[in-house]
Amino acid sequence: MILILYTTLYRDGGDKFARAAATLAEDKRRAHPGATVRAAAVESKADVVAHFRAAEEEPIDELHFIGHSGMYGPMFRTRAVPEQFSPHEWRTLRIPFAPGARAYFHACRTARWFAPFFARTFNVPAWGYHWYTTVSLRPDRFRWERMTLRRDAPVYVLGCPGRKSHGIAGSLGKYVTGRAEEMKRFNPHPPEGDPTYDSVAELYDDVFQDITVREDEWRWLESRFPCEPARVLDIGCGNGALLLQLGRRVARGTGVDASAGMVERARRRAAGAPHLDFVHVDGPTLPFPDASFDVVTSLLSFRYLDWDPVMNEIRRVLRPGGRLLVVDMVTAPVRWRETPRLLASKGRGYAQRLRRPEFARRLRRLVTDPRWATMLRYNPIRAEHEMKWYLESRFPGRKVEMINVGWNARVLAFDSGPLEPGTVPPQSYP
Repeated sequence: MILILYTTLYRDGGDKFARAAATLAEDKRRAHPGATVRAAAVESKADVVAHFRAAEEEPIDELHFIGHSGMYGPMFRTRAVPEQFSPHEWRTLRIPFAPGARAYFHACRTARWFAPFFARTFNVPAWGYHWYTTVSLRPDRFRWERMTLRRDAPVYVLGCPGRKSHGIAGSLGKYVTGRAEEMKRFNPHPPEGDPTYDSVAELYDDVFQDITVREDEWRWLESRFPCEPARVLDIGCGNGALLLQLGRRVARGTGVDASAGMVERARRRAAGAPHLDFVHVDGPTLPFPDASFDVVTSLLSFRYLDWDPVMNEIRRVLRPGGRLLVVDMVTAPVRWRETPRLLASKGRGYAQRLRRPEFARRLRRLVTDPRWATMLRYNPIRAEHEMKWYLESRFPGRKVEMINVGWNARVLAFDSGPLEPGTVPPQSYP
């Protein structure tokens, strides 16, 4: 069976995705006479799971997805309440692939992380696009779909350089040359090198002995942290520097991290602080009782988490009135109107390098180490809109703040405010 799934609601272009799916389905029927070809709209994770379960009786030879994608895979529902399978959820899914099956993701940026991850997870070759995608009248090069008056004309999804990836020059080139990229194939090979923080734990610990070197982030967190001693859970605690720096404002502190190497370093640092403990976790389950913390923090690690599963856990372990504080880095090119903030952020960074030359030297050693590049390759930074839409949809009325700006990245911060008992807005799966 050839299964073609597509979205129509998340972001714009849903009607064109439906046309592209119909075009692909017709092409597959001509190329494979007698094969079962199914094309269906999927607007939620539950819809996708339902199609996988229905395929148990007739395994999938080719899986296609047409739609929008975040860095960690296809997106569903709407921008108001976006939905995405987490890496943990993908690993727990059963997809009934036939021997020799293949998977194709006709969506932007799927070649950067998701298609290789999917290939490793399900042991099938997977294809994706590196650049952003567009709809075209031709399957081999870009031709603007508005160049025809036929509303039912066949259309295709292509990856190609454009304004979002290559600026104005890329946009002009797209319309003038029509250059498109071929889908990139990934075989189910294991990671090349250690993709975890374990490989860089020593270097990371050396850089962030004092977490206040992250001046903007520390200033924001300190200003919002309760004055009275609180029970604190730090998710993605790294070497434990944040809990140690908070000092007497922590009545009891627990740090959790997926890196056993980081947890071991945190325990060494906190040897003289009996009110702090650090736990290695594997997966999005928090091994703590309900309502056991006043504050949950996540500093520069939220992007790596399994968002939906861990968010339900965060709400569970927070007491009524507790707060979630998130500070993290995301990718986004600087906008013209942000130039003053960019210059201010760059100025503060330059001044810091002058004040803390040893920190600058150690940071440079970390980020130029090949092991750091390997870790980032398998744990990429998310896009700004992904994190902003996610947090603001799960906590209606609360807004994400921007606390500094770089050329291609920025740091966001989020304060949930006092939370009432209950879970996040209901998700379709699980």
